[in-house]
Amino acid sequence: MDSIDTTKRKPRRTLGTPSYAYRNRFAYAFLAAGTVLFGIWSLTPIQRIANEKLSKFVEQTEPERDRKALFEYTAPRTSKFIKEAIKESEEQKTK
Repeated sequence: MDSIDTTKRKPRRTLGTPSYAYRNRFAYAFLAAGTVLFGIWSLTPIQRIANEKLSKFVEQTEPERDRKALFEYTAPRTSKFIKEAIKESEEQKTK
């Protein structure tokens, strides 16, 4: 039986190996590229336009605000109370 050739073994740690240095370079390059791209994106007028369009979808409408206000009571309410509150708010809108 031949002895095991230890020169062909994989290293257990990458510290001090060429792959460690290349891994770090790759990570630094990735972070730098991301930072540069974010900086360019945030300074362009396209970002402002995209932000304005996105804010239209995220913005709450008046009925949504009213509906959330119905549920802001501290005590839990029954379905009967909620139905009465909705009916009352609809009556106030029609007046």
